Amino acid sequence: MSTKINVRSPFYINITEPTEPTIELTTALINAQGFAVDEYGNIQLPVLDFGAINSYTSSAGDFSNGKFAAVGTDTSRTVVFTILVPPKFSNGGSNVDVSLTATQPATACTGGVTNNGSIPNQAVDTQGGTATVNLASFFTSSNPITSFSITNNFLDFFTHSLSGSTLQIIGKKRAGVKTFTVEASDGNSANCKATQTIQVTTTAQETYTCSDAFFSGGSITQAGVITNPTVNGTITAIKDSSGGSTITSYPANSTGSDRTVTLFFDITIPTGYSNTGSTIECSTTFNQPTSVLPTFDCTVASLTNQAISSSGAINKGIANVGTISDFTPIGFQTSVSVDTPRTVTFKITPPSSGYSNSGGSDISCDITLLQPALQPTAGTVTYYTGGRSFTFITKAQYQAHDSSVTTLELNQNTLEGMLETEGLGDPKQKILQKAAVPLLLQSATETSLVNTYAFLFRGGGNPLLFNTRIPNNDNPTGGRYIRIDKTKEVGSFISPAFQLTSHFVKLETNGLITEVWFIDYYASTFTKIA
Repeated sequence: MSTKINVRSPFYINITEPTEPTIELTTALINAQGFAVDEYGNIQLPVLDFGAINSYTSSAGDFSNGKFAAVGTDTSRTVVFTILVPPKFSNGGSNVDVSLTATQPATACTGGVTNNGSIPNQAVDTQGGTATVNLASFFTSSNPITSFSITNNFLDFFTHSLSGSTLQIIGKKRAGVKTFTVEASDGNSANCKATQTIQVTTTAQETYTCSDAFFSGGSITQAGVITNPTVNGTITAIKDSSGGSTITSYPANSTGSDRTVTLFFDITIPTGYSNTGSTIECSTTFNQPTSVLPTFDCTVASLTNQAISSSGAINKGIANVGTISDFTPIGFQTSVSVDTPRTVTFKITPPSSGYSNSGGSDISCDITLLQPALQPTAGTVTYYTGGRSFTFITKAQYQAHDSSVTTLELNQNTLEGMLETEGLGDPKQKILQKAAVPLLLQSATETSLVNTYAFLFRGGGNPLLFNTRIPNNDNPTGGRYIRIDKTKEVGSFISPAFQLTSHFVKLETNGLITEVWFIDYYASTFTKIA
């Protein structure tokens, strides 16, 4: 717009109001750091100051499925990363290619595990459909293969469970085609490991609707430049009204205040739905700033790639604009038996310029993430249990649950009460029974057993999930406390006086361990240690 200014003369001068300056996001500003290639050809992704990695590739002949082959001599590796430019840069919404080079060290290991063919592509549906792979069929080794390691970055598409060499893939909520990796090891650090990639197609039984579009990011500048959001599918057209004509930009906002704009996008539906390949029109809204500096808010920050693992660990992801400075909570200490929504608050530092609140305090953005249910997995550490279980460890636990509990009930249903009535010698053999039933647990450290599953394994066949289901159990969760020991006990009778100390775990009805206790019988102390 033009402004006429009277300068106390019969003349007028015309001055054009300046526009907000923008800069181009370049390779120097992206400042990619930390790129590396390990001896097995696996790529460590770089950390970026600005932008987000859309994809990466290499022209090397041995580059396949996102990794290089192992090499006998140190080899220079070049990877081209395609970076999505955030809004507010002059080239926002476009891509910048960044070429990075690192040296892949020669493989120092010898022998070990090798691939035996390729694992076939798998397919599951989003209603919890499953596919099972016997991993032992696809790796060979002169020594026994002791472990398989799974790397799955797409927990909203599928999860997995692993029991021995049997891998089960479980379909989740989103449809699409994704890959994950399996690494096999014989447990000897001097021997080679082997990695295979598995492609999984998750297919929805239902029709794709706009709720499946998963709009993320996108913007409209004051001048009307549109940056497309990220969607589940492919955007083929933009319209300013439903069924209207295709547009490439929107009118500039000179109203003096921010305004809300609704845009309609034609989206080609991706693989995995009953209406795959069709076009659907879906809308989303944007805040178009006025000619004054916009406010940096959660919409502008456009948080992406945040996720929660089944164990409760949080992946903080990135902010497409601004910088994530902190998030709370730092994780969830409990696993869940069903998919559970979790709210996480992210603190975002505004960019140093370009916004009305640049240089000011961090903003807070709450997002809801889905923590997937923990899939039961058998451990490899052998413990033993046996016989008697208790409703509670201490009388105080029982009284906190039921203030009207009787003395008889306290003495019969708590370890503490039973010790008081029967004594450390336990002449009637009511308190302990020898631990001779084998269990497979996840850790040799008792305090690390919380939120892991217990499996019964008597040799031969697959381990069986071990749980407690006792009628009329007064424990509010239905769980019971059982004694565990790393040594198989023999003989006809085990007394507290002989044991001196013990570990007890709380085993829930679904086989999950939720508490660990340490008992000192002579000191009469009952300590919850995890």
